Amino acid sequence: MKKLLITSAIATSFAGVAFAEDTTASAGPTISGEVGITLAETAAGDMAGSMGLDLGIDAAGLANIDLDFSATDGNAVVLDNWTVGTSVAGIGLSIGDDNGLMPDAEGNQTLAKPAMAESVKVEVAGASVAVGFTDWGTDLTDLSNLQGSYTLGVMGMDVTAALDYNFDTENTVLGAGVNGFEAAGLGVGGALSYDIDAEKLGFETTASIMGATAYLNGDTDETLQNIGGEYVYNLGGAEVSAGANYNFDAEEFKPSVGLTFSF
Repeated sequence: MKKLLITSAIATSFAGVAFAEDTTASAGPTISGEVGITLAETAAGDMAGSMGLDLGIDAAGLANIDLDFSATDGNAVVLDNWTVGTSVAGIGLSIGDDNGLMPDAEGNQTLAKPAMAESVKVEVAGASVAVGFTDWGTDLTDLSNLQGSYTLGVMGMDVTAALDYNFDTENTVLGAGVNGFEAAGLGVGGALSYDIDAEKLGFETTASIMGATAYLNGDTDETLQNIGGEYVYNLGGAEVSAGANYNFDAEEFKPSVGLTFSF
Protein backbone atom coordinates (compact mmCIF):
# COMPACT_ATOMS: atom_id res chain seq x y z
CA MET A 1 0.00 0.00 0.00
CA LYS A 2 2.85 2.42 0.82
CA LYS A 3 4.42 1.86 -2.61
CA LEU A 4 1.04 2.31 -4.34
CA LEU A 5 0.45 5.64 -2.59
CA ILE A 6 3.89 6.90 -3.61
CA THR A 7 3.31 5.82 -7.23
CA SER A 8 -0.06 7.61 -7.30
CA ALA A 9 1.57 10.80 -5.99
CA ILE A 10 4.19 10.59 -8.74
CA ALA A 11 1.54 10.28 -11.46
CA THR A 12 -0.43 13.22 -10.04
CA SER A 13 2.68 15.40 -9.92
CA PHE A 14 3.53 14.67 -13.55
CA ALA A 15 -0.01 15.51 -14.67
CA GLY A 16 0.00 18.82 -12.78
CA VAL A 17 3.33 19.94 -14.20
CA ALA A 18 2.41 18.92 -17.74
CA PHE A 19 -0.69 21.14 -17.77
CA ALA A 20 1.12 24.06 -16.09
CA GLU A 21 4.04 24.19 -18.54
CA ASP A 22 4.26 27.02 -21.08
CA THR A 23 3.91 25.24 -24.42
CA THR A 24 5.31 28.18 -26.41
CA ALA A 25 8.89 27.52 -25.30
CA SER A 26 11.08 25.63 -27.76
CA ALA A 27 14.74 25.12 -28.55
CA GLY A 28 16.80 22.96 -30.88
CA PRO A 29 18.95 20.08 -29.69
CA THR A 30 22.65 20.44 -28.90
CA ILE A 31 25.00 17.60 -29.83
CA SER A 32 28.38 17.19 -28.16
CA GLY A 33 30.79 14.38 -27.61
CA GLU A 34 34.33 13.12 -27.34
CA VAL A 35 36.55 10.40 -28.75
CA GLY A 36 39.05 8.95 -26.31
CA ILE A 37 42.02 6.58 -26.53
CA THR A 38 43.12 5.01 -23.24
CA LEU A 39 46.13 2.90 -22.29
CA ALA A 40 45.63 1.17 -18.94
CA GLU A 41 46.86 -1.84 -16.99
CA THR A 42 44.72 -4.98 -17.16
CA ALA A 43 43.95 -7.46 -14.38
CA ALA A 44 46.75 -9.66 -15.76
CA GLY A 45 49.25 -6.84 -15.33
CA ASP A 46 49.61 -6.02 -19.03
CA MET A 47 49.10 -2.62 -20.67
CA ALA A 48 46.19 -2.57 -23.14
CA GLY A 49 44.58 0.08 -25.30
CA SER A 50 40.95 0.94 -25.93
CA MET A 51 39.03 3.48 -27.99
CA GLY A 52 35.68 4.89 -26.94
CA LEU A 53 33.08 7.36 -28.16
CA ASP A 54 30.83 9.40 -25.86
CA LEU A 55 27.97 11.32 -27.44
CA GLY A 56 25.51 13.65 -25.71
CA ILE A 57 22.25 15.09 -27.04
CA ASP A 58 20.61 17.85 -25.00
CA ALA A 59 17.50 19.92 -25.66
CA ALA A 60 15.68 22.55 -23.61
CA GLY A 61 12.18 23.98 -23.96
CA LEU A 62 8.87 22.34 -23.10
CA ALA A 63 10.96 19.41 -21.90
CA ASN A 64 14.59 19.21 -20.90
CA ILE A 65 16.13 16.16 -22.58
CA ASP A 66 19.53 14.64 -21.80
CA LEU A 67 20.65 11.55 -23.74
CA ASP A 68 24.10 10.02 -23.24
CA PHE A 69 25.38 7.46 -25.76
CA SER A 70 28.65 5.54 -25.88
CA ALA A 71 30.46 3.03 -28.07
CA THR A 72 33.72 1.13 -28.04
CA ASP A 73 35.80 -0.10 -30.98
CA GLY A 74 33.91 -2.80 -32.90
CA ASN A 75 30.69 -2.46 -30.90
CA ALA A 76 27.35 -0.73 -31.48
CA VAL A 77 26.35 2.63 -30.02
CA VAL A 78 24.30 2.17 -26.85
CA LEU A 79 22.22 4.53 -24.75
CA ASP A 80 23.95 4.72 -21.36
CA ASN A 81 21.78 7.27 -19.57
CA TRP A 82 18.66 9.26 -20.33
CA THR A 83 16.64 11.93 -18.56
CA VAL A 84 13.49 13.79 -19.61
CA GLY A 85 12.10 16.53 -17.40
CA THR A 86 10.56 19.94 -17.08
CA SER A 87 10.64 22.89 -14.69
CA VAL A 88 7.76 25.13 -13.62
CA ALA A 89 7.86 27.94 -11.03
CA GLY A 90 11.12 26.71 -9.55
CA ILE A 91 9.99 23.08 -9.29
CA GLY A 92 11.88 20.57 -11.42
CA LEU A 93 10.43 17.18 -12.31
CA SER A 94 12.28 14.52 -14.29
CA ILE A 95 12.22 10.84 -15.13
CA GLY A 96 15.20 8.78 -16.27
CA ASP A 97 17.95 6.42 -15.21
CA ASP A 98 20.49 9.01 -14.08
CA ASN A 99 18.77 10.56 -11.07
CA GLY A 100 20.96 9.20 -8.26
CA LEU A 101 21.44 11.70 -5.44
CA MET A 102 24.21 10.16 -3.32
CA PRO A 103 27.48 12.16 -3.25
CA ASP A 104 30.12 10.90 -5.67
CA ALA A 105 33.91 11.00 -5.59
CA GLU A 106 36.99 10.91 -7.82
CA GLY A 107 38.34 7.43 -7.09
CA ASN A 108 35.05 6.19 -5.66
CA GLN A 109 36.39 2.84 -4.46
CA THR A 110 35.23 2.92 -0.83
CA LEU A 111 31.91 4.78 -0.74
CA ALA A 112 28.64 2.85 -0.53
CA LYS A 113 26.89 2.93 -3.91
CA PRO A 114 23.13 2.28 -3.60
CA ALA A 115 21.88 1.51 -7.10
CA MET A 116 19.00 3.44 -8.64
CA ALA A 117 17.75 2.53 -12.12
CA GLU A 118 14.80 4.32 -13.73
CA SER A 119 13.32 6.82 -11.32
CA VAL A 120 11.30 9.99 -10.87
CA LYS A 121 13.01 13.01 -9.30
CA VAL A 122 11.54 16.22 -7.89
CA GLU A 123 13.75 19.27 -7.20
CA VAL A 124 12.83 22.38 -5.23
CA ALA A 125 15.59 24.89 -4.47
CA GLY A 126 18.42 22.85 -2.93
CA ALA A 127 16.25 19.85 -2.02
CA SER A 128 15.78 16.78 -4.24
CA VAL A 129 13.83 13.54 -3.84
CA ALA A 130 14.00 10.56 -6.21
CA VAL A 131 11.94 7.36 -6.19
CA GLY A 132 13.33 4.37 -8.08
CA PHE A 133 11.47 1.55 -9.85
CA THR A 134 12.51 -2.10 -9.61
CA ASP A 135 11.46 -2.69 -13.23
CA TRP A 136 9.51 0.23 -14.57
CA GLY A 137 8.76 -1.57 -17.85
CA THR A 138 6.62 -4.18 -16.10
CA ASP A 139 5.25 -2.77 -12.83
CA LEU A 140 5.27 0.90 -11.82
CA THR A 141 3.99 0.06 -8.33
CA ASP A 142 7.10 -2.01 -7.51
CA LEU A 143 9.44 0.61 -6.03
CA SER A 144 13.08 -0.18 -5.26
CA ASN A 145 14.40 2.70 -3.20
CA LEU A 146 13.98 6.31 -2.15
CA GLN A 147 16.79 8.86 -2.22
CA GLY A 148 16.85 12.42 -0.92
CA SER A 149 19.43 15.17 -0.72
CA TYR A 150 19.76 18.77 0.33
CA THR A 151 22.55 21.12 -0.75
CA LEU A 152 23.40 24.26 1.18
CA GLY A 153 25.90 26.96 0.26
CA VAL A 154 28.29 27.66 3.15
CA MET A 155 31.19 30.11 2.81
CA GLY A 156 31.52 29.50 -0.93
CA MET A 157 31.20 25.73 -0.57
CA ASP A 158 28.38 23.35 -1.52
CA VAL A 159 27.58 21.07 1.42
CA THR A 160 25.28 18.15 0.60
CA ALA A 161 23.52 15.70 2.91
CA ALA A 162 21.83 12.65 1.39
CA LEU A 163 20.24 9.30 2.19
CA ASP A 164 19.08 6.16 0.42
CA TYR A 165 16.30 3.92 1.80
CA ASN A 166 15.81 0.47 0.24
CA PHE A 167 12.16 -0.67 0.35
CA ASP A 168 13.05 -4.39 0.14
CA THR A 169 15.90 -4.64 2.66
CA GLU A 170 14.73 -1.65 4.77
CA ASN A 171 18.37 -0.57 4.96
CA THR A 172 19.42 3.09 5.01
CA VAL A 173 22.66 4.52 3.66
CA LEU A 174 23.64 8.06 4.67
CA GLY A 175 25.90 10.26 2.57
CA ALA A 176 27.55 13.67 2.67
CA GLY A 177 29.70 15.70 0.32
CA VAL A 178 31.62 18.97 0.28
CA ASN A 179 32.98 20.73 -2.81
CA GLY A 180 33.67 24.20 -4.10
CA PHE A 181 36.24 25.23 -1.47
CA GLU A 182 39.18 26.98 -3.11
CA ALA A 183 42.13 28.94 -1.76
CA ALA A 184 45.13 30.20 -3.75
CA GLY A 185 44.13 28.03 -6.71
CA LEU A 186 43.85 24.87 -4.61
CA GLY A 187 40.45 23.19 -4.57
CA VAL A 188 39.55 20.77 -1.79
CA GLY A 189 36.55 18.49 -1.43
CA GLY A 190 35.39 15.21 -0.02
CA ALA A 191 32.59 12.71 0.44
CA LEU A 192 31.56 10.03 2.90
CA SER A 193 28.90 7.37 3.28
CA TYR A 194 27.62 5.24 6.14
CA ASP A 195 25.76 1.96 5.65
CA ILE A 196 23.61 1.49 8.76
CA ASP A 197 23.06 -2.28 8.46
CA ALA A 198 26.71 -3.01 7.64
CA GLU A 199 27.88 -0.40 10.16
CA LYS A 200 30.49 0.66 7.61
CA LEU A 201 31.85 4.15 6.99
CA GLY A 202 33.57 5.05 3.72
CA PHE A 203 35.32 8.33 2.92
CA GLU A 204 37.32 10.11 0.25
CA THR A 205 39.14 13.45 0.14
CA THR A 206 40.24 15.24 -3.03
CA ALA A 207 42.52 18.12 -3.94
CA SER A 208 42.96 19.81 -7.31
CA ILE A 209 45.29 22.47 -8.69
CA MET A 210 46.36 23.54 -12.20
CA GLY A 211 44.87 20.54 -14.01
CA ALA A 212 45.99 17.97 -11.44
CA THR A 213 43.57 16.11 -9.16
CA ALA A 214 44.60 13.82 -6.32
CA TYR A 215 42.54 11.69 -3.96
CA LEU A 216 42.84 9.29 -1.05
CA ASN A 217 40.15 7.12 0.44
CA GLY A 218 39.42 4.42 2.98
CA ASP A 219 36.71 2.82 5.08
CA THR A 220 35.99 1.31 8.47
CA ASP A 221 38.08 -1.79 7.74
CA GLU A 222 41.09 0.05 6.31
CA THR A 223 41.65 3.73 7.04
CA LEU A 224 43.95 4.31 4.05
CA GLN A 225 42.97 2.08 1.13
CA ASN A 226 43.66 3.94 -2.13
CA ILE A 227 45.67 6.94 -3.24
CA GLY A 228 45.68 8.21 -6.78
CA GLY A 229 45.39 11.12 -9.12
CA GLU A 230 45.31 12.42 -12.66
CA TYR A 231 46.85 15.29 -14.58
CA VAL A 232 45.09 16.71 -17.66
CA TYR A 233 46.87 18.94 -20.19
CA ASN A 234 45.21 20.77 -23.10
CA LEU A 235 47.20 20.28 -26.30
CA GLY A 236 45.94 21.83 -29.53
CA GLY A 237 42.27 21.08 -29.01
CA ALA A 238 42.90 17.72 -27.37
CA GLU A 239 43.24 16.63 -23.75
CA VAL A 240 46.20 14.51 -22.73
CA SER A 241 45.82 12.80 -19.36
CA ALA A 242 48.04 10.67 -17.16
CA GLY A 243 46.96 9.07 -13.91
CA ALA A 244 47.48 6.21 -11.51
CA ASN A 245 45.93 4.46 -8.51
CA TYR A 246 47.74 2.62 -5.72
CA ASN A 247 45.86 0.15 -3.52
CA PHE A 248 47.63 -0.29 -0.18
CA ASP A 249 45.89 -3.56 0.68
CA ALA A 250 46.65 -5.35 -2.60
CA GLU A 251 49.90 -3.39 -3.12
CA GLU A 252 48.82 -2.76 -6.72
CA PHE A 253 49.92 0.24 -8.79
CA LYS A 254 47.75 0.86 -11.87
CA PRO A 255 48.79 3.65 -14.26
CA SER A 256 46.74 4.95 -17.21
CA VAL A 257 47.27 7.37 -20.10
CA GLY A 258 44.57 8.95 -22.24
CA LEU A 259 44.07 11.16 -25.27
CA THR A 260 40.65 12.79 -25.76
CA PHE A 261 39.23 14.90 -28.61
CA SER A 262 36.03 16.80 -27.85
CA PHE A 263 33.49 18.19 -30.33
